[in-house]
Amino acid sequence: NYLIMASLDDIRATRLAKLKLLQEKGVNPYPISSAPSVDLAAAEKDFARLAKKKSITLAGRVMAQRSQGGLVFADLFDGTGKFQALLKKDELKGGQFVLWSDTVDIGDFVEATGTLFLTKRKEKTLQVKKWRMLAKSLRPLPEKWHGLTDTEERFRRRYLDILMNEEV
Repeated sequence: NYLIMASLDDIRATRLAKLKLLQEKGVNPYPISSAPSVDLAAAEKDFARLAKKKSITLAGRVMAQRSQGGLVFADLFDGTGKFQALLKKDELKGGQFVLWSDTVDIGDFVEATGTLFLTKRKEKTLQVKKWRMLAKSLRPLPEKWHGLTDTEERFRRRYLDILMNEEV
């Protein structure tokens, strides 16, 4: 149990350092408001119509990230649905790609603005032109497969159970 606590402390310390970096860059990591164009379920459902728009803003919690050189794919979740976002190093201005890479963790809430497109694998995706942090998470989410299996723990930490288990 001590090892788990030490690693949680390490994770929290790393996330606090990322929070400090955001603040040093002049970014408010907890802004008062966010104005997404639609929720993620609506973006999925009305994809064809919304893809014709010049720009759309989506917001959600980062549930997964995959980096491939100058690309980052992120899965956003807002309680209504999940949606993929793509950040390209050469498409983001003013160090926004590096700032994402250096500061965004799974569990953070972000707002992303860009255009909708279909990937080669036909996945509905938002190509991000700009983004901002909505809430920096200082603690990690439970592991997807090993996290909340104890029934008593699931009831005690209901908010995590609802977040991590779609059937709930």
